[in-house]
Amino acid sequence: MIDLLKIKDPSFIKDLSIKELKELAELIRNFLIENISKTGGHLSSNLGIVEITLAMYYVFDPEKDKFLFDVGHQSYVHKILTGRAKDFTTLRKLDGLSGYINKNESKYDIWESGHSSTSISAMSGIILASDADSRVISVIGDSSIMNGVAIEGLNFLGQLKGSKHPIIILNDNKMGISKSVGALSKAFSKLRGSHLNRFLKTVTNKLFPAFLTTAFHKIKRGIKGFIQQDNIFEDMGFDYYGPYDGNDLKYCIRAMKKIQKSKSPVVLHLITKKGKGYIPSENDTTGDYHGVSPFDIKTGLPIEKPKDGELSYSQVVANFLVEKHKNESFFVVTPAMKAGAKLDEFAKLYPKDFYDVGIAEEHAAVMSAGIALMNKKVVLLMYSTFAQRAFDELLNDIARQNLNVIIGIDRAGIVGEDGETHQGIYDISMFMEMPNIKVLMPRNSIDTVGLFNYAFTDSGPIVIRYPRGKDLITEPIDYNYKIDISWEYLKKGEKIYIVSFGPDLNRLLEIFKNNCDVGVVYAKSIKPIDESFLNDLFMQELPIMVVEQTVCSGTLYHQILDFKEKNSFKNRIYSHAFNCNTIIKHGKISDVYEKYGFSNSKLLEAVNEVIYEA
Repeated sequence: MIDLLKIKDPSFIKDLSIKELKELAELIRNFLIENISKTGGHLSSNLGIVEITLAMYYVFDPEKDKFLFDVGHQSYVHKILTGRAKDFTTLRKLDGLSGYINKNESKYDIWESGHSSTSISAMSGIILASDADSRVISVIGDSSIMNGVAIEGLNFLGQLKGSKHPIIILNDNKMGISKSVGALSKAFSKLRGSHLNRFLKTVTNKLFPAFLTTAFHKIKRGIKGFIQQDNIFEDMGFDYYGPYDGNDLKYCIRAMKKIQKSKSPVVLHLITKKGKGYIPSENDTTGDYHGVSPFDIKTGLPIEKPKDGELSYSQVVANFLVEKHKNESFFVVTPAMKAGAKLDEFAKLYPKDFYDVGIAEEHAAVMSAGIALMNKKVVLLMYSTFAQRAFDELLNDIARQNLNVIIGIDRAGIVGEDGETHQGIYDISMFMEMPNIKVLMPRNSIDTVGLFNYAFTDSGPIVIRYPRGKDLITEPIDYNYKIDISWEYLKKGEKIYIVSFGPDLNRLLEIFKNNCDVGVVYAKSIKPIDESFLNDLFMQELPIMVVEQTVCSGTLYHQILDFKEKNSFKNRIYSHAFNCNTIIKHGKISDVYEKYGFSNSKLLEAVNEVIYEA
């Protein structure tokens, strides 16, 4: 039996028999379940893609050909086959194995992206710049391929003929994080056909020799108007194969050998079972096993149980929206974040007012603008890291037009194990550049409700940021609670004031609770700044440190600095944020805080340095 921990490179695969490859597939699945149950990570997407990855390495030449994994969260099998199984105990830990493709880990990691739908455009450039005898293979999911960027890539590649032609493997499991949505999803359902149709196609291709199945394929294309509905991929210029069973290893190998010889752009459509091999994951329809924390293999339940009264900020927002809609009608729009944003209950209760538009952040933003243009209230919810993809639409279609869209920015600040591409530290700089827009951040769950209620009475675009973490709810939340956005002193100080926002304020209060030298200011509104409050603060002639989990460019610190210069104050202003040239690595949030200067001890050290300087 193969020892996964001793694999150094994928060359051994081509010497294996089909029986041995099937045994390897089972071994890898057991390895993934065992290891991810301890470290956490992306479980179901990797269990479903085992046979596809094995077939790719068996048929193609990884020393010459290039494998691109869209998003990269389905690349664990690829990591194992390229010699990284021994590192899986460090998965998603600080300085350990990344949960995504990482070029610093291996020469076999080609395209590095934690955001979906970019691999097809990337392969366009890679193909044009690669040697003629190398193949470029992109593996992309059925939800990711619906994104506008992916469609743009397909539009370009469909015209590419000759020796440099792409191979796109469509891993179709009917799921993104949760169930795929939209018209294209329905189109894929038609492509899949009935179970009987797929069974007959698979059996036929297994029984007949390769040259006959190839001939049948060409005949089918020639008379497709009589025997098949229009196929979006063929209409775009691709040679389409499928749909086939992507969890049948022998047939995956056969299908890939067939497309390897193709002289035209190819789409190989493979249907897989997300979570295959682990029953709780196979039965998951809501996305609970897409990304998991450490869990008990027997039960499938998380090892760390939620504390009594503890709620995630996502859940607090979702609960607020449910309660708010009982008395006021409004729309909720989200780009494929129904599960992550805890919106299942809202969607079930108010289906006519809820729209999950799939992986389409730009569309979600413009659609929300259209709703607001008709004088209807709309809440647009997206993760901080994904909001970046809709910069132009948020700027031009919402902010420029001063439309009343409430934008909930989830996962603001450090997010931890998902790492470099998912850290929510760029959105403030992005929104600071936009006209008309307010940017707010609460320090706890009750203020989250208060600021959302404020937003419902506001007249322009308004952003409310909230972190990935949880808050301890000690008493029932009053969902009618409302606060204004003026700044406030949480603690007076004699030698320095810290200005901050979000739950960091609670840590700062705890760190300096017995220190009368340090004052703490709650900047509920990051934009606009509270100039009346700032005037009072500067009049105390004390140094000010701005603590913010964001890159230090175009942030609250710079607004305060501008206010100082404009009003000729002399106070020294300090920034405690992330350097723009620093890429924040993956790891537990506490470990990331320690490494990058945001742990309690590092914050204490930074403040003491300023006091000593003064």
